[in-house]
This record gives sequence, C-alpha cells and structure tokens, in this order.
Amino acid sequence: MPKAPRLAVATLLAGIVPLAALAAGAAAPIAVSEADHVALAPDVAVGPRGEIAVLWLDRGVPAPTPKDGHPAEHTHLSSMDLYVAVAADGSNFGPPQRVNRADGEVWGFAVSRPRIAYGPGGTLHVAYPANEMQDGIGKPVLTTHYTRSTDGGRTFDAPRRVSTLTDADLSSVIHGGFASVAAFGTMGVAPDGSVHIIWIDTRHMRGEKDNGSIYGVVSRDDGRSFTQDRIEAADGVCPCCQLSLAFDAKSHAYLGSRLVTADGVRMSTVARADDGTGEFTRRVGTGGAPWHIDGCPLKPTVLAVRGDAVYTAAHNGAETPPGVMLATSLDGGASFGPAIPAHPGAAVSDAPAIAIAGDAVIVAWHAKTDGPRRVFYRTLDATGAPVGDPVALTDGAETSQSAALASRTDGRAQIAWQEGQRIYTTAIEAARP
Repeated sequence: MPKAPRLAVATLLAGIVPLAALAAGAAAPIAVSEADHVALAPDVAVGPRGEIAVLWLDRGVPAPTPKDGHPAEHTHLSSMDLYVAVAADGSNFGPPQRVNRADGEVWGFAVSRPRIAYGPGGTLHVAYPANEMQDGIGKPVLTTHYTRSTDGGRTFDAPRRVSTLTDADLSSVIHGGFASVAAFGTMGVAPDGSVHIIWIDTRHMRGEKDNGSIYGVVSRDDGRSFTQDRIEAADGVCPCCQLSLAFDAKSHAYLGSRLVTADGVRMSTVARADDGTGEFTRRVGTGGAPWHIDGCPLKPTVLAVRGDAVYTAAHNGAETPPGVMLATSLDGGASFGPAIPAHPGAAVSDAPAIAIAGDAVIVAWHAKTDGPRRVFYRTLDATGAPVGDPVALTDGAETSQSAALASRTDGRAQIAWQEGQRIYTTAIEAARP
C-alpha cells in the first residue's frame, strides 16, 4: 500500500477554512484535500456511528502552464489517483490516504466520479472506473473496480475488477480509442448490508449510434465476494450518463438513469428492481420538456427514497433556462408529479446531488447567477415541495462545483464540493417552514 503523503503542519492548521460568507445553517467548512494538489469530483459518506468519509479524484501537483497560455485540448483519456479522508469522530479528519495501488490507475471525471459508502458495520466500500489493457488485442479498456477498508479508512484491500473483461474491440467507435468500457457507474449499500455496484457496459454495442446496457454485481458478505456480473437493463441506456442508486427501508433498489427513446429524447427515468429477478425492468420518466439531443449529455439522474416517496433531480437542457429539474413520486416510482425547476433565477444549473435530511430532503447543485459558478442547495418537504429559496453555500471568488451529499443521523446532511482545486466538506441543515 503506498504511503499517504505527509501534510505540512500549516495545511493541518488550515483544515478549517473560513470561506467567504458561508451560508447560514452550514457549519464551518473543512478542507480535506492537499493545498498543492488538483482535486476534483468528490463523494461523501456517513457511517453508522457518525463517521464521515470524503473521496475524491487527485491529479497531483499541477503542471506548469504552457508557454503559449493555451489550455490543453480535451481528451477522453484520464489517469489519476483516488484519495479519501476520514473523520472517525465526525469532525476531525485524518490525513488523506491513497485508495488505489497502481499509480494513475483511476479513470475519472466529474461526470463519472468514483463512489464511497459505509456498510451497517462500518466497512468502507469504494467503487471506481479503472484503466486497464486488453492484452489479447493490446488496446486500453475501462473496467469497474472495487475495494474496501475494514479499519476506518487507514488501509484498503487490493482493488479487484468486478466487471467482465471482454474480447470486444470497439476502439474505432468509442471516444479515446477504448476497446470496451464498463464505467459511468455507481455503488450503494442497502439497509440489509448488501453492496450493489452497477455500471454502463458496451459489450452489446456494435456501432457509434448504439446505446449501452446496464450490468451489475451484488455482495451479500460485506464485500468479501461478489456475484458474477449480469445484465440489469438491456435497452436504450444513454451510454455516458452516470447512474445512481438508492434503497428503501426494505432494501429494494431504485435506479436513476437516462433512457434514449426511439425519437432521440434523453429522458431521466427511475426504475425499481423487480423482486423476482433483481432487474430494473420498467423505467419511468420523471417529466419535464423532451430533450432531443444527438449525443450523450453526460448528465446523471439522482434520487433519494423514503417510504413510498422517490425524490429526483436531473439537468434538462430543453428547459428555459436549462437547468436542474425536481420531480417526486409518492407511489414508489410508478408515476411522477410535474417537474419543477430547482433554481428558477439561475442562468444555468447542473450536477445535482440529493439526500434525505431528517423529515426533509436536501438538493444541491452548481449554478451561474452573478460572479463565478457556485454551489447552491435547498430543502424539499415530504411531498417534494420546495421550502424556502435556493441558498448559496458560499460566495467566494473561486469557482465551486460538483457537490455530493450524504444523510446524517442527526437530521442534517453532509455536503462535499470542489472549490478551486480543493475539496471541502461541511454539514448543512434543512430549512423549516
């Protein structure tokens, strides 16, 4: 296991950072990533005893700016590391620990971020997309990997692949020249302790216009072993829109995904796993303007479940202005009420996250109003109706984005986000009528 980088004393003392005008109802933010590294795409988890774990992608120390001043061209290739910081007591974070073992093993962007979750016994579970080579054809592939920590995040098991490495060669049609892809996935731990990992898979694609399939695995022994991967949804899966998972109190799984219809609409949907097969057989649209787009929008549909209520948030580029739309089902995902904008006053809003917060729901996203992009959040009541207005988490000079949320046992929500090149976290409270 690689040694964790040592934090300078000054960095540790600066862990609690007084960002400009932190929103009322939010505790002091804590910087968990190193000041001299480029960090992005966080995820956050809260454990059964109030532990907090924040996970993020790390690009290392930034390279010097090119002499011509022009940024590098976008590439679908990604090679970075994965770090976690844990507060075993719920407030004091230890130094970051590297999760992956091979340098640069992790493939990831904000639109395909790794996931972290606690099990009921305190095990930390992590799933992420990884770079590998298909030795038979000598070309790169993306696979889904899993690891876990049983000692509070101090060490992690050797990562292992949970997706099948196929002999397909789609490098002529997949951006980046990958022969196959098992990525844009997610992970969740159900109340019964079962660990579910699902991802978008290209093994049934034959051409550039084909859509993906959803494959997944389940562990029922706290991550010691997983089932053979199997197909969870076969048709019309938007191939680059990250999936999301949530569970009800009976450990039924709910899937957030984007469906590609026959007429080219990229529709946000929710499906509940069939009790008999475990497959997500009926994906129900969450409403909003039909978004016709000839290409993958790279937008997830996030959800939270409490009882028969299913709360969702998803970006819709067909709305005016384009932005995050909220929709709620009160019948277990069989139907949804009207989709409403999360942030009507924003020029654009995107990248939502959602979590149960006591008897309420909190939704977060980033948006442009005035000044740089900022992270906002707002409260929904039990019926999904907004309570109060959107709240800017901070109003600092740096860009804030890519929020992640997790439910806390004290009725608040833990939020993590990227501000500039660092990752921060704090607790936020739901608004009250």
